[in-house]
Amino acid sequence: MRELKTFIMNMKYYREQNGWSQEQLAERINVSRPVITRLETGVQEPALSYLLSLSNAFNISIDELIGRKQQTNDYLFEVYGDYCEEPSLPQVIDYLIKNPKMLSCLQQLLLAKPKDRKLIEEMLITVIEKTKKLSE
Repeated sequence: MRELKTFIMNMKYYREQNGWSQEQLAERINVSRPVITRLETGVQEPALSYLLSLSNAFNISIDELIGRKQQTNDYLFEVYGDYCEEPSLPQVIDYLIKNPKMLSCLQQLLLAKPKDRKLIEEMLITVIEKTKKLSE
């Protein structure tokens, strides 16, 4: 039961992370949109074929999709704790694991020329600071 609830949350999360509508996801895995709706609402339990198709579409394992392979902050701190003094680094790493598009962008940022990288970093910092002020 717990895995089904986690699957429902993860399915919607990964669909939205990829910027896909239910219709777009349905097209990607070759099913109708109502099937996606039933899966995301828990009306229909996922068959193995759906789990395989969804894990391939999201580029994750079935274990990740159903919530059996979650990276916890405790685990990340255990692995990376010796290399940092900042206690929030495990949360940042956990965020990057769960947001592969952001990880990809940061990897591209590392490949940029130092001058360009500095400019992009300053822009990101400005956007984040302004967003934080707007939400306060």
